Amino acid sequence: MLHTMIVILLVVMAFSAVYMGARLVFNLNGNVDRKLARRRAVLELKGQRSGDLAFADTQSFGPIFYRIVGGVIGLTGLFLLALLAIGATRPFR
Repeated sequence: MLHTMIVILLVVMAFSAVYMGARLVFNLNGNVDRKLARRRAVLELKGQRSGDLAFADTQSFGPIFYRIVGGVIGLTGLFLLALLAIGATRPFR
């Protein structure tokens, strides 16, 4: 019983990782654009508060960063699903 619940929890986590990775890689619903706009706004606000114009440099993270992170998250979820599929075909002892 406990083994089944753990496997179901891991499957749900793996599917959500694949979904979140796909959202970042393929920019579904403008997710990456919103993250970059929010980051730029926060950096500009920090720069205005501190008087330091170095915070206005918004070239630190670009869309490629989020695509790489999304790819890693998505591939990790797929790897976990593959491991669970292999484990589900073997009997539990």
